[in-house]
Amino acid sequence: MYSDKAGVTHLVETLIQKGLREVVLSPGSRNAPLSLSFHHHPEIELIVIPDERSAAYFALGMAQQLRRPVAVVCTSGTAALNYAPAIAEAYYQKVPLLILTADRPIAWVDQADGQTIRQRDLFLNYVKHGYEIPGDGKTEEELWFIRRIVSQAYDQTLLHGEGPVHINIPLSEPLYGRSKELPQLRPIDTLVPESSLSEDQLMSLAERWNNSERKLILTGLMEPHPALEKMLEQIADDPSVTVLTETTSNLHSERFNGCIDRIITSIHDGEKIDFHPDLLITFGGPVISKKVKVFIRKNTPKEHWHIDPSEMHLDTYQCLTHTIPLSPASLLLQLLPYLKKKESKWSKTWKEKDHKTQKAHLDYLSNCSFSDLSAFDRILNAIPAKSDLHLSNSSPVRYVQLFRETEKIDYHSNRGASGIDGCTSTASGAAHASKRPTTLITGDIGFFYDSNALWNNYLHSSLRIIVINNGGGGIFRIIDGPEHEEEIEKLFETRQQLSAEHLCKAFGLNYFKAESKLELDLQLKAFYDSSNQQASVLEVFTPTRENPKILKSYFDHLKANS
Repeated sequence: MYSDKAGVTHLVETLIQKGLREVVLSPGSRNAPLSLSFHHHPEIELIVIPDERSAAYFALGMAQQLRRPVAVVCTSGTAALNYAPAIAEAYYQKVPLLILTADRPIAWVDQADGQTIRQRDLFLNYVKHGYEIPGDGKTEEELWFIRRIVSQAYDQTLLHGEGPVHINIPLSEPLYGRSKELPQLRPIDTLVPESSLSEDQLMSLAERWNNSERKLILTGLMEPHPALEKMLEQIADDPSVTVLTETTSNLHSERFNGCIDRIITSIHDGEKIDFHPDLLITFGGPVISKKVKVFIRKNTPKEHWHIDPSEMHLDTYQCLTHTIPLSPASLLLQLLPYLKKKESKWSKTWKEKDHKTQKAHLDYLSNCSFSDLSAFDRILNAIPAKSDLHLSNSSPVRYVQLFRETEKIDYHSNRGASGIDGCTSTASGAAHASKRPTTLITGDIGFFYDSNALWNNYLHSSLRIIVINNGGGGIFRIIDGPEHEEEIEKLFETRQQLSAEHLCKAFGLNYFKAESKLELDLQLKAFYDSSNQQASVLEVFTPTRENPKILKSYFDHLKANS
């Protein structure tokens, strides 16, 4: 049943004992010993996806939901290179992936042998750690080495900020030998001490906090965290505190201020001094809003604390004074007893601006013609409660930030490295792992780019993919820079006239289409109807040249009416 290579069986059994339960495999020959051993192990769910790039993103989506390591396994040569985009995303998004790449024996590297490239340290810049182990495991010392490294690698996907770890595994022929037994092993357990600041450190931070008139808390990409949300609500009761969130922060409260781009856009030059913070506190992953980054860099606070267990000096706003290597929940729990409320108009100032922009937002949408903007409005209102919403990069994730987040939805996006290349695969993996209703909103270019995401047997029946087809990369008509029509269409926008309909037929997905407000409302109803028990795609065709004009008009309206 299992491989007869002792090194592989010791690797597999060590991972099982450490807690590995999900493996995403791409077929090949050199990885046969790993494939056979994982396939026959009763504790492993083995998912087989032919395209390595899509497979790695699928595993990313699974690990994103499960919050435990998921392994990806591939054969040697260029197959492993296809893992790179998802590994980079996992590294910057801090998702625990374990990458297992089969390899030719070391002696055959650079010897013109087939499917042989330099695989050791292949992902050096985008993994927390990289290792190479002798897959054959011919001596007791080698087996001891394998068990130790594999146990360590698994733990490192979770310690000091989660992330990917790579193990390269040279294997010699023959590759298909069998053994009926796995070794009886006891892995090395890692005990992680609780982290805390000293009382002197807490008192020093509290003194700075209590003396600050204007405290701005800015949160980035995070998984839902109810305990942290409650602590922030308590802190936000202080009138000298403002909490800015994005949808991908997954922090929902009337006491917080979402829709950052709307608020920042509506701040006039003469009132910027009223929104200038004394103390900035940041945590979570990357922030989407470029507007808030520019605003803070131009209105520099006296102090900036960044809270992150990874210990990186993350100075996004060019004013970092303190880095605190703890989880946000851990630090705030320790700090709360020392904090005092301070009389201030700071929170009220932000809230008033938030309310004004919300009124202007609703006013504009009430008369907005069919476009990307009005399509997002209708789509977000139609998504069922208790859903996961995945947002593709470029335009979709930015449009959604213009709408109030809702507690009925958990928001996800590949904002670690922010590529468009694996968003559909990630959402597919997430839906498979969670079994929850899952919607992906993606652009046409991102969807067609990652069309191999549909080429697998694991698309959950609850998966819904909404493709905003505006004929190309609409983001390039929104951002400053690519202004000339010929250059935009040829060099940036990737103009296309494709439809997803035939792809859906090829891969057996239900297909829906809308080209107007009325059609969209009717199709959304059928798309999410309980009778639709199959993974489905809704393609929404919007006017290419009108979309950027409407968005510009929208921001002008916000500024004029806030």
